[in-house]
Amino acid sequence: MARKPATLSMREAAALPLAVITAWEGLVDRAGVRAGQKVLVHGGAGGVGSVAVQVAAARGAEVFATASAARTPLVWRLGAVPIDYTSVPVERYVAEHTGGAGFDIVFDTVGGPVLDASFETVRTHTGHVVSALGWGTHALAPLSFRAATYSGIFTLLPMLTGRGREHHGEILREAAALVHEGKLRPLLDGTRYTLADVADADRSVESGTADGKVVVDVEP
Repeated sequence: MARKPATLSMREAAALPLAVITAWEGLVDRAGVRAGQKVLVHGGAGGVGSVAVQVAAARGAEVFATASAARTPLVWRLGAVPIDYTSVPVERYVAEHTGGAGFDIVFDTVGGPVLDASFETVRTHTGHVVSALGWGTHALAPLSFRAATYSGIFTLLPMLTGRGREHHGEILREAAALVHEGKLRPLLDGTRYTLADVADADRSVESGTADGKVVVDVEP
C-alpha cells in the first residue's frame, strides 16, 4: 500500500497502481532503465504504455513510442518521440532513430506480432525486450541472433501468491514521488463508465480504442 498523492483525483489514483507497477517492474526492475539509453514503448498511448513512457523519461532515457497517427500528438505530450506504426515499417524507424543499431530497451504492451517485431528492433549484445503480454508462441531466433535478452512481466503474481507484495508498495511510493515532482500523471480515457456500463468499458479495452486507462466509477 501507499498513500494517494494529494495532486491526483480519486479516479486518477485508481488508474495508477496496476499500470505503474507493470511499467516499473519491466523498465526498472528487469531492464534497469537509465539515462543515455534509447527506449521504445509499443502502445505508448495506452494505459500501461503512457505510464511506461513517463517512467522511462523520468529516469533520463530518450523515449520513443509507437501509436496510430491520430495519437501522435498525445505521445509527444507524454514526452516521447511518436512512431506511426500504421505507416512506418520496423526497418525504417530502427534506421531513423538508432542508426540501425536497435533500441537499448523495447517495452511491449501489445503482444502477438508486436512482440515478434520487438525482437527485430532491440540492440545487439546489450538490448533487452520486456513484455507484459508474452502469452503466445514466439520464435526466439531473432532475439538470440542479437545476443539480446527477454523478460516477461506478470504483475498479478504477488497478489496471487503473496510473495513480493511489499515491493509493490515500494513501487507505489516511488511513483507517488514522481507524481509530486510533476513527472508522472496517469492518462485517463475520456469516457465515463459505471458498473452498468462495464461491458462497454471492457469492449473499449479489448478493441484498443481507449486513450489511456479505462476507469469504472463505482457509485454507492
